[in-house]
Amino acid sequence: MEIMPFVLGPLASNCYVLWETGNIREAVIVDPGDTDVTRVLDFVTRHSLTVRALWLTHGHLDHIMGVDVLRQSLGVPAYLHKADLPLWEQLQASAQTWLGRRIEALQLPDVYWEDGDLVSVGTHDFTIWHTPGHSPGSISLVGNEVAFTGDTLFAGTIGRTDLPLSNLQDMRSSLQRLLTLPNRLKIYPGHGLESTVAEQKLVNPYFRESEGS
Repeated sequence: MEIMPFVLGPLASNCYVLWETGNIREAVIVDPGDTDVTRVLDFVTRHSLTVRALWLTHGHLDHIMGVDVLRQSLGVPAYLHKADLPLWEQLQASAQTWLGRRIEALQLPDVYWEDGDLVSVGTHDFTIWHTPGHSPGSISLVGNEVAFTGDTLFAGTIGRTDLPLSNLQDMRSSLQRLLTLPNRLKIYPGHGLESTVAEQKLVNPYFRESEGS
């Protein structure tokens, strides 16, 4: 499996294209966080990838704004945890408040994540872990070699818990759960650089605090 990151939008959110190498060329896109997804679409076309789905780690505007642009271009379903529907439905107001931008409301998600769901890209499987705290419907995509942790776990820090619908106690519980991931696992967060579980146990004060609780 190959992973190509794109930093999108004024809030510098990470969008990822994941694809199966070899002849299959099957792909998914994680968190298209801006309406300008030209670079993502160009990359998909240039590499002859067949995109199967849009996987969303949560419903904040900087992770979902490009969903309908890609759905219209690629004809693929978007996956979201139902607990984040209030954030999804507040997209227009949030874009005006946070970015001073007028954007169209999104059509509803096509599929709703449930904890324990199994999804795949090519021959690579991912399990859905419900990891609320930053938002009530935050999820992590956990594979055999990598995990996409959205805005729950970053390299060196964690996602905010002072936003509407955030919850600090839920975040602590989610971090304790993520601590059970194998040390070798590579982490791809919603913002910033990738890391590993082992490295975060050493350097991330919030992660280490959860380990001791």
